[in-house]
Amino acid sequence: MNAKFLVAISFIVIEIVGTSAPARASAPTIDQLVANPKMLTAELDRCKQLGMAANNDARCHTAWQAENKQFFGKAPTYTQKPVNLFPNTPNKLVPAEHEQTTNPSNAGTPHG
Repeated sequence: MNAKFLVAISFIVIEIVGTSAPARASAPTIDQLVANPKMLTAELDRCKQLGMAANNDARCHTAWQAENKQFFGKAPTYTQKPVNLFPNTPNKLVPAEHEQTTNPSNAGTPHG
């Protein structure tokens, strides 16, 4: 076979193997980052170094979610309680029945 052809094939194989299985540690989860502030700071610094490319980086999104969770903490649960604004009035207010009367002098004129 041609030597140039073999060199080209070897470069293609090296490129495919090198990009298909990068040797990286698994990305930390949100809870792992919250539990380890130094790791969270390192991830946030890495994202800062990436610049605009950080918007498309999954690890940066995880780090930002961990930072929010660390800052805001656990969200409180909300239970709705009835509020009695006027404690001296009965619980059920019945609206007064008003009859709407029209003024005979304005009955035929348009509004506007």
